Amino acid sequence: MELVRIFVAEDSENGLWSIFKDAALQNEFERFFERMNDIVWLHGFFSLHHDDLNSGFFGKMTVDDAVVKTMSEAEEMENALYDFTQQGFSGHGARLQSIFKPLNNHEYVISLYQKSKARLRNGWLRLYAIRLDWNCFIVTGGAIKLTPDMQRDHLQHELKKLGQTKAFLRQREIHYPEDLNTYYDDQH
Repeated sequence: MELVRIFVAEDSENGLWSIFKDAALQNEFERFFERMNDIVWLHGFFSLHHDDLNSGFFGKMTVDDAVVKTMSEAEEMENALYDFTQQGFSGHGARLQSIFKPLNNHEYVISLYQKSKARLRNGWLRLYAIRLDWNCFIVTGGAIKLTPDMQRDHLQHELKKLGQTKAFLRQREIHYPEDLNTYYDDQH
């Protein structure tokens, strides 16, 4: 596993990083958004999870409508993240904290290595990350969440990656955002 920069401020350690699995061709941030814009992949996903799609958690819709909704939501989420970088990393209210929330909906205290998610209001896309600080996150993956729990195999896989990334950070003593830059410089 490696850590790569996605949007990182030049004058601080604030920003968004992503994991890059050894055998993967792209980092998890890129992989997530590429999949969410791949019509063939989305059709396959919604066909496979047709029962969840029509369970009523998000209302009932056709596979084609779900594909359109997903692509629109992915564009909105990606734009929100890009807008963040354009506003500056420590600017007036422009914080990743406003996009990423604790994974556990009943967790109200911000903590080191906190499992987190980015999602749009009433959306089903989730971008998962580990929080190092108020404005510093490491993306571990993402998923379409059609159910109220995390019991589906693809969601369990995302939980596993969150745990692996947390262990990776602890093992390498990456506790603070500035440790990410030290790690990155040592690797390159």
